[in-house]
Amino acid sequence: MKRKVVSMLLSAVMMLSLLTGCGSSTGATTSEPAAEPAKVAAESTATAETTAEASTESADISGELNIIHYLTETAKLAALDGLVEGFKEEYPNITVNVEAMAMDNYSDVIKLRFSTDEAPDVIFGQPKSYTDLIDNGLIKDLSGEDFISRLSESSRNCVTYNDGVYGVALDQMANVVFYNKDIFDEQGLSVPTTYSEFIETCEALKSAGITPCAAGYQDDIAYGANWYTIYYGSKWNQAQNNAQELMDGASLADYPGYSEALDQWREIMLNYQNSDCKTIDTARAEQMFANGETGMIIIGTWGLGAIIDYNPDGNYGGFTYPSEENADECYVPVSIDDSWMISEGTPNEEAALAFLEYATRAEVNSKWCGTASQLSALEGVECDTLPQAAQDIAKEIATKKTTAWSSVSNFTGQFSTVYSNSLRDFAMDDEMTNEEFIMEMDEGFAAARK
Repeated sequence: MKRKVVSMLLSAVMMLSLLTGCGSSTGATTSEPAAEPAKVAAESTATAETTAEASTESADISGELNIIHYLTETAKLAALDGLVEGFKEEYPNITVNVEAMAMDNYSDVIKLRFSTDEAPDVIFGQPKSYTDLIDNGLIKDLSGEDFISRLSESSRNCVTYNDGVYGVALDQMANVVFYNKDIFDEQGLSVPTTYSEFIETCEALKSAGITPCAAGYQDDIAYGANWYTIYYGSKWNQAQNNAQELMDGASLADYPGYSEALDQWREIMLNYQNSDCKTIDTARAEQMFANGETGMIIIGTWGLGAIIDYNPDGNYGGFTYPSEENADECYVPVSIDDSWMISEGTPNEEAALAFLEYATRAEVNSKWCGTASQLSALEGVECDTLPQAAQDIAKEIATKKTTAWSSVSNFTGQFSTVYSNSLRDFAMDDEMTNEEFIMEMDEGFAAARK
């Protein structure tokens, strides 16, 4: 039966990771500033007690555990290595196999594995990119597991679909702007809080002979990092459910936030990013920024670990992308980054559940976040080893409005593919107008609905 179901699904290729897919869920989608700054450093007593209880049971669990992912960042891979090694020490009778896949064909590979009854036990990805697999009973609902209560409310919303919880998030992602504090100090620049101020900052850097922003559009992550930062804050907040409405038949022209964001992206792309942005990839752009070749980089917090790895001595800070002229209306786009799902009916379910329980313990998650330089997606988990730039973003999230955009419907299946392709076309073609982008999207969505 699985073979039949998944062979039908193989035609729907979904964007992954930063280009998050979706479905629908309940829960708050935007938030006001928190009353107090977000916590970034302590341990959970309750989780420590759970750890002790789990340790007494670990010897009773044996078997095999097959994990698949598409992580590429050095810091994230190091965090995963540490997580797996710690798990193996506690569960010595479980053989753990970790497989890395390229992001480009990851979705197809997952579906092919299901169709041949060779699905991995633990699958990296965001559940709302896999609603077709969930609808067909191929991903396990984790709602009844005790460790789900460890997720923060916003993180849980992001992995909830049709009242079921289908994944476990380990860290949360914000789309922001990182900047070189030394360069800003040397040029007498302050963090911009409005779009006009942002452009003025870019002009000042450019006048000083410094490329304002690093970018590399040779991979999906790169143009996604720019677009999701520019659009999924205040512009997305103008019409939160636009993705579902567009899939249902609305025209992109009905949503002015898209054109407003495209205008800003084009202005930045043409005037304030490195001239070779179309011929380099994300890694090279991160290196440029880390080495002080640019003053800023527009990216998700997931990139911070790699940036620090390229230059551990860099003096980095972070701020909310200021898309509006009213500073109070600039939202921080926040989502989950890493999420792990379990295949429904896997013979290694006990080992898979033990892995997720272990990964969500406070002290284990704190180590993950410290290694990956990321903010925790769990409730009350603190990390005292976060770099300054991550602390800056934690403060931004705590004190400014946020959009939990991935907790609401987003593009799935063929719609996601059309969206991805259109963004790539816009990034790679300087002559492509907003109207042409809208037409390409509308025509592609019309074909996807057939």
